[in-house]
Amino acid sequence: MSIFFLKLNAEVLKVNSSDDIAKNTHLANINALLIFTSQNGLNTGLFHFTNIGVDMEIYNLPFEYQFKSDSNVNYFLVGNVGYSRVFVSKDIVLPPNSRLTYDNHLQTYTAGLGMGVRYKLSDELRFLGGLELIYSRSGASVKKPDDDIGDAIEDFFNQNYNDNLSYKFFVETVYRPELESLNPYLKLGYKFYDTKSDFTFDEFTSLTSESSVLSASVGLESNELYRYNSNYLTLEGYLNLNYISGAVEKSVQFDTYSKIGEVAYWYIADDISWIKRFFAEVSSVNADGLDGYNIGVGFTIDY
Repeated sequence: MSIFFLKLNAEVLKVNSSDDIAKNTHLANINALLIFTSQNGLNTGLFHFTNIGVDMEIYNLPFEYQFKSDSNVNYFLVGNVGYSRVFVSKDIVLPPNSRLTYDNHLQTYTAGLGMGVRYKLSDELRFLGGLELIYSRSGASVKKPDDDIGDAIEDFFNQNYNDNLSYKFFVETVYRPELESLNPYLKLGYKFYDTKSDFTFDEFTSLTSESSVLSASVGLESNELYRYNSNYLTLEGYLNLNYISGAVEKSVQFDTYSKIGEVAYWYIADDISWIKRFFAEVSSVNADGLDGYNIGVGFTIDY
């Protein structure tokens, strides 16, 4: 994603030139896209960054596959593909070198692949960590009333787009106590993003930017609520709290946000051997400077 978080405080403007602000903000925005689209399954969402007057529309498909293992240690693959569009949502002061105007929008395409390892300390407690490499391509396109996916694909090959590379390092602890009537869980995680870009805008040069997010989630999945033959339905609710730091914090102008979500799972028997369950998810995201939502559908791979 190119330069869409544009309203920086006076102290930053005094220290940095317009070019430096533009380049650093560009990279922070790529990290913001990766942080705010870490959902499960095929999802679409809209985020209103109210402090800075821009909206972000996203479409994302992450995936995870755990390899089977006879020991307490197993490996897994992670990845994602995504597309986002950013546009001005209210009157803001645009810097001289801004790529975002009222007549265009800024687009980012992402694709990532990584690997990790999970350690099962007990049936209730697990630890995991890994590294993902994410390629993204970002730039500005003129708004058109009849924009569609064909226009988005055509714009991908625009020579004014930037190529970016992000390294995502992540660790997580998952605690799932075994109770007869309930299925609660607690997750603690940390993600670190290092994004590098080869700018093609005017006289922009290569640059790097770092951001991180510390997360805590608590949730509860019900037991079987409805059964049809050997398939059955469960519901889950969760609360997710996040603390962000680094370049992305300066870009979005807040450091904490929360997410509340509900998920419906439809567990299947052996009809499809490699799928454990289908799901539909709805979540809302809120902060002092952010409100938005995500709607997702997908399935969990049986491993």
